[in-house]
Amino acid sequence: CVYAGNVSAEEYEAGTLKTIALAKKHQTHLILIDETELVSAVSTVEIYKMPRFYEDADANRRSKWALILPPRGQIREDVKFYVTMCLNRGWYLKAFDDRKAAIDWLLNDAEAYVGQGGSG
Repeated sequence: CVYAGNVSAEEYEAGTLKTIALAKKHQTHLILIDETELVSAVSTVEIYKMPRFYEDADANRRSKWALILPPRGQIREDVKFYVTMCLNRGWYLKAFDDRKAAIDWLLNDAEAYVGQGGSG
C-alpha cells in the first residue's frame, strides 16, 4: 500500500480496506506500507481512531505490518505517533527508514511468526 501527497481520513480508510481485502485474497499476513512521499495526512484524533478502524474492518491480528516513514518534518512525527498507537492496540507493526530494511524484516522468520500466532 502506498500513500503519497495529501491524504484524507477517507482515503486512508479506503486504502486500508483494499489492503485488507488483498491480504485475505492472497492469503498473506505480510503488509508493506510506503509513506515516503506523504506530505500531509489526518489529524491526531483520526490517527487515534485508526487502530480501532482496523478492528472494525476485520483486519487479521496475525498480520505483520512494515511501514516506511516519510523522510522528515511533522508528517514523520505524525506517522511515528500512528505506529505507537497501533502497537499500543496490539497490532504488530514496525517503522523503517528504507524499503529494503522493511522488506527484510517482513520476510525474516515469517513462517515461524505465523506458526506462533503472531504477537497480538
